[in-house]
Amino acid sequence: MNEQLIARISSLATNGGEKCELDLELLESVSNFTLEHPHPQVAGFKPAMRNWGTDWKATSAAYLPAGDILTAAEKRCDATAQPLVQSFIRHNQRLRWEQTYRKQDGLVPDAMLAAYGFAEIIGPRGPFVSERIRAGIAIWGAQVDYPQHQHQAEEIYIVLVGSADFSFDNNTAETRRAGDVVFVESNRQRGFRTTDESLVVLYLWQAGDLRQTSSFA
Repeated sequence: MNEQLIARISSLATNGGEKCELDLELLESVSNFTLEHPHPQVAGFKPAMRNWGTDWKATSAAYLPAGDILTAAEKRCDATAQPLVQSFIRHNQRLRWEQTYRKQDGLVPDAMLAAYGFAEIIGPRGPFVSERIRAGIAIWGAQVDYPQHQHQAEEIYIVLVGSADFSFDNNTAETRRAGDVVFVESNRQRGFRTTDESLVVLYLWQAGDLRQTSSFA
């Protein structure tokens, strides 16, 4: 990451310097992994990653069981993804784990809500505030169904740990495993079912409402 940019961000944290410095470790891990990734579809997200913004804001930790899944998944992580996954594990207790969906809305199965969560590092809700790109880590437990859905932003999943059977536009499912890249165009229907192991991905959104709740088929 550009050292001048790190210096500018650090200077914002006059009342929370230590927390900002810890968040910078996560930002550097996410940025480096994305910018060094060789897949051609990841390349389309690199300009936004390089120019996500300059603002930092403190966020409060929030626990979800997905964080426990992340810690357990480390032993299945390959060498390429290991530094990124380990970075999130080190900061697990201070991450703000979120879910987009609520039980009362009935949009996704209860089993998914029991074993799913994401932690945003770059995006509208920070800690590194951006309207250009959203990036973080997302987790689903084993044998979880994520029904067919869509949203405006284009999206990439870089599979870090585990596997899932992805389907697009209700076509035949395709298994994607650790090391694979799943690119989904704007408003394309997609869904998946995890296999007998949990799924950990680095997710990237751009070119749309970065916090839009998906609509379901």
